Amino acid sequence: MNKTSDIKEKIIQVTTELIAKSEGNIDAITIRQISQKAQVGVGLINYHFQTKENLIEICVQKMIEEVIVKFKPDVDQSAGYLQKIKASSKSVMDFLISNPAVSRISILGDYVKPQLLDNTIKTVMGFSISLKDYDVAADIKKIRIFAFVSTLQAAFLRKDLSKELFGFDFYIKEERDKFLDIIVDSLFKEC
Repeated sequence: MNKTSDIKEKIIQVTTELIAKSEGNIDAITIRQISQKAQVGVGLINYHFQTKENLIEICVQKMIEEVIVKFKPDVDQSAGYLQKIKASSKSVMDFLISNPAVSRISILGDYVKPQLLDNTIKTVMGFSISLKDYDVAADIKKIRIFAFVSTLQAAFLRKDLSKELFGFDFYIKEERDKFLDIIVDSLFKEC
């Protein structure tokens, strides 16, 4: 690695640590804090990342990517595909609700700058594993899973309005789980 890469990685590492310590309260993190902890000048951070928001987004996307790679929901492998996707979706939504600031940045980042293998698409790929026994055409399956992940993301982003919009309070796990069961059944249950 060259010196520039080392410095950028150090800044990303420090920022990631600050995000974790702040429990996702991004507003509590300042460029000056990052600068002091990384032992680099503020100008260097601005040069490499332009804004605090860009730096935070890069860090959050990396954090979420690591979560996705390690994500192994507690799902009974002998269960049918509907039970598997319900259990997986509840684990995903629990993570989103427990990590609201980081999750929001990741989701919105994927919508603003979609990429072929962004975190949204990696989540789609993860749900594909739960639905390997789902017997529909491959293209229909992909579309339904993408619609499902998009629905989860949109519902999460509107979590504060969920009671008024959907009749389910997303801050109450049982209500959130009922909502997810309805969505799964609507998209994946064969009549």
